[in-house]
Amino acid sequence: MASIWDQLTDFLTAHSGDPATYLLTLFVFSMGAAIILPIPVESALVAVPEEMPFIIPALAVGLGKGVGAIAVFFIGAKVEKAVLQFGKWGWFKWLLDKSESFVRRYGYFALFAILVIPFMLDTVTLYIFSLLNKEGKLLRLRWFALVNVLAGTTRASIILIALRHFGLTLF
Repeated sequence: MASIWDQLTDFLTAHSGDPATYLLTLFVFSMGAAIILPIPVESALVAVPEEMPFIIPALAVGLGKGVGAIAVFFIGAKVEKAVLQFGKWGWFKWLLDKSESFVRRYGYFALFAILVIPFMLDTVTLYIFSLLNKEGKLLRLRWFALVNVLAGTTRASIILIALRHFGLTLF
């Protein structure tokens, strides 16, 4: 049985001639990578058609990340209290306090800086930022989503520029 990675690459390669299907798949994959998929979004960029301007798939990735971030924002708000109950464990309270201090101090800039790193798993970062949001008081939904769109677009652009202009390969 082929791995998810192989199935995704095969599907994207097969549909790279149909820009609408390719971009929709890229958008949905990026959204899924933000919410639950433990796969870096770069894996979906291997089949971008050469003739497509790099900004188009980069925007599809960014918009998918933004929509996924909105979902994570609400999921984090729902489970925040349950997770904070684990603060009775000394080491977990320490980790939560340090993480919250980091989010409070660097906020949106830190979120952008982490999410723009190629091959970073976005899911963990997004959940940490949304869980430590203090019931929506540290980060606002609009800016949380916008930072994800900008970071996703920037990250995909960096990868696509590297692939096209420097002749690099992902794997």
